[in-house]
Order: sequence, then C-alpha cells, then structure tokens
Amino acid sequence: MKRNLSILLLLSGFFLVSSCKKFLEEQSQTDIIPRSASALNELLLGAAYISSGGPGYDRSLRLLDDDVVQGAFYKYGNNMYFAYTWQPEGVGKDGLTGGSDSWTVLYPRILTCNMVLDYAPKVTGTTAEIENVVGQACLLRAFYYFKLVNLYAKPYSDKLSDPSKDPGVPLMLSSGLSFEGKSRNTVAEVYKQIVEDLDKGIELLERSGKNNNVYRINHIAGYLLSSRVQLQLGNWQKVIDATTNVLNRKSDLMDLTTWGPANQNGKPIIGPVNQENLWVHSNPDEVIFDGITQEGYSYILSDDLISKFETGDLRSSIYLKNKRSIKRPTLGYVAKVGQAFRVSEALLNRAEAYAQLNKLGQTGNGQLALDDLNTLRKKRFTSATYHDLVSSGADDLLQKCYDEKRREFFDEENHRWFDLRRHDMPSFTHSYYESDVQVLKYVLLDHDPGYVLQIPKIALDKNVKLTRNPDPARRIGH
Repeated sequence: MKRNLSILLLLSGFFLVSSCKKFLEEQSQTDIIPRSASALNELLLGAAYISSGGPGYDRSLRLLDDDVVQGAFYKYGNNMYFAYTWQPEGVGKDGLTGGSDSWTVLYPRILTCNMVLDYAPKVTGTTAEIENVVGQACLLRAFYYFKLVNLYAKPYSDKLSDPSKDPGVPLMLSSGLSFEGKSRNTVAEVYKQIVEDLDKGIELLERSGKNNNVYRINHIAGYLLSSRVQLQLGNWQKVIDATTNVLNRKSDLMDLTTWGPANQNGKPIIGPVNQENLWVHSNPDEVIFDGITQEGYSYILSDDLISKFETGDLRSSIYLKNKRSIKRPTLGYVAKVGQAFRVSEALLNRAEAYAQLNKLGQTGNGQLALDDLNTLRKKRFTSATYHDLVSSGADDLLQKCYDEKRREFFDEENHRWFDLRRHDMPSFTHSYYESDVQVLKYVLLDHDPGYVLQIPKIALDKNVKLTRNPDPARRIGH
C-alpha cells in the first residue's frame, strides 16, 4: 500500500492521508489496511471523488470549443491564452495548455477506485453496503476513463482512424500495478473496460437499494453516463435503452416558466436545488479561481452560441447574462466549481439516438425524437412563445438535436468539445485580442491534431512507454 500511496503522490502532488487516518487502521509502518465497507466508502469520498481536495477538472478545457470567445484584450498575465489558442505542450508556459491538469487529477482517483475494488472482498459490512461502495468505484472509474480517452485519444467514431489500433490511455485496473512502464491501451480496449465497469456498477448500485445523496454517484447517473458512452460508440438503440432507464426512474424537469428571475448565488442551475440533477460533482461549494470567471472581462460566450436562442427561450436570461454563464454561484471574480448530471440530458441523448435511427431509414423514430425535444422545450419557453418543433428532413432533425443540446448544456461537462470531436472535428476560429487595436485569428483546422490533447510532460518523463500524441505546430495568429 505504501507503494500505491507514493504513486498517487507522484501523479497528483497530493493524497488526503490525514483525512484517511480516521477510517484506515495502520497495520505496520508499510501497510494501511481498510477494515470495513464504511471505511472504503470514506476512502472514496476522501480521495476518489473530484471534490476531494486539490484541483477539480481542468478549467482550461472550457476554453477549447466554439462556445467561448475572447471579448477584450488581455495580453499580459493571461494564463488561459495557451489553451484558448490550442498551443502545443511546451510553448510558452508549461502546464497551461488545454487538459494539462486532467491527467494528474484523474489517474490518482482511478487508483483510489482500484484500491477500493481490491479491498472490497476483504472488509466487513452488509452485502448491500459492500455492493454500494463497489458500484460507486466502478462508475467513477468508468467516468474518469471516459474523460481521459476523450481528451487524450482520437474519437472512437473518427472515420479516418481505427479505434482497435489508435492509442488510447493506459488502463490501470489494480492498485498493485505501477504506472511506470505501462503502455497505452487502444481506444477500443478503453471503451470495452468503460462499458464493463458501467454494467457492473449500475447493477450493484441498483441492487444494493441504498439511496446515495446528490453528491454521490448513483445507478440513475450510471445509466445517463452509459448513454453518453454509447453516443460516442454510435450504438443508437443502446442510447435509447439507457436513457429510457433514466427517465423511467426519474423524469423531473425544472420548469423555467415558474423558476422566477435568475438567481445565480441563491438558486444556481448547477446545484442541489435543481430538481432534475442526478449527481452534482466537482463540489459546487468549493471555491477556486475559474478560468473564465477569473478573467471574466476577457472571455465571454460566442455570438454563434447566443444566436441559437429563440425569442421566448428563458434560458437566455436564466442561464446567461451579459454573454457569460451564470449557471454556478460566484463571489466577485472567483467562481465556485461544479458540474451535474441532469435529467434533461437523457431526453436530448435519446432524441439524437431516435434522429440517428430516423436518418438510417427507421422513419418512425423521427416523431419520437421531436417528442423528446418538445418535452424539454415546454419547460424552457414562455407559454406565449412556445411552439412545437417540426422537421423538414432527417438532417434538419439531427441539427435540431445538436442545437438544443448546445443551448441546454453550454459550459457543462465538456459536452460541446466532446460533441465537436464526435461530429467529425470541424474547423473553427478563435479571435485573440493582442491589444485594444490588434485582433489575431487562431484556427483549429478540420481534423486538427489539436482535437487530441497532449499527454502532460510530467507523465511522459516518468513513463518511457507512453507514446506522445502528434503535436500541432506552434500556432501563430493572423
């Protein structure tokens, strides 16, 4: 175990040993052994959930997609420039490129999940308690590998590559394995493990019958995560099955017609007050500096995104203000972090799956897609302006699904970035203000190498078997 803790320290720079002392019994100077299911549960809370101290998700990821633009010049001291312009690792300030923190944040938590899974057969507790903690560990591990493979590897659906050959990320499935000398598994192998963990975790959490609070992952959130994974794999019927499982168990939608005025701090969209949240993670009560809000007078939401909101769409006043997201609480220039799995995503994922089947010739699914879109939209528009969507064809219906998801989930869960990768990695441009009079354009090209983030140098230096991703050239604005 001491070796495992040192690995965690190496990867993340921290591990909450002090908080672990209350539930881990020290056997000797080299072994710290958890004795009960409740101890494992506390270990998960202390070192596997993202909210457990240290950094949350890499905030630079929010600057990669086309939902964000730079709205004012910020030449000096702008730490977000490197992610916003998709610069390769090693250019400018090391560690400030997109995704530079995600590897070192997520792998220690995966290793904690592995510890829990390794010790679960040896601890005391009821069957339900043990199944609950194992189920959480399986779903968390699946979630973190889903994040990693979508940041540091090519998309599974990329028509120009082969997931059975493309390098993914190393699969660490045991707490006894050293990270050193571990090569990258293929994209297909990583997804296979994700699906296996999801299936096992959902089954165990559902069977345990224990209701986890909103800050703990649960089987309904597991079904929603499964639908995300199956969207990436292009398994449309499995998306429908997973999302239907969500909606059969929880179908509450927040009704913006009765929500009242926007109240970012007292009633944030991302937080436990929102009735449709299945799992709130990255601790919305933890205050840290946020990449967009810290430099809030620099980065704003794009006109392209804002143009997608129709007249009467209440999200345009409750989700955003002055071209900035107000989904999370703030305190001055400091933002509270937080993400959430929400019921509305189940409707939107299922709508897309129906629309994809409709495009494949199963035309009866077209109306089902519209029904799901309209179910959500009825809760998002004023009664005076609401109207049912209609479709002019298969491609138009799919675009309506994409646009609705973009309106609902901007600035959440890396949805837009992952969808851009899944939708053939199109080209788009970011404008960077060098000064109040000079604006430079930085272009992410079609199938640009920048769509696959570079593994951090600290990990590459430690593990010689890790292969680098292709680096884009240093980007020069024009």
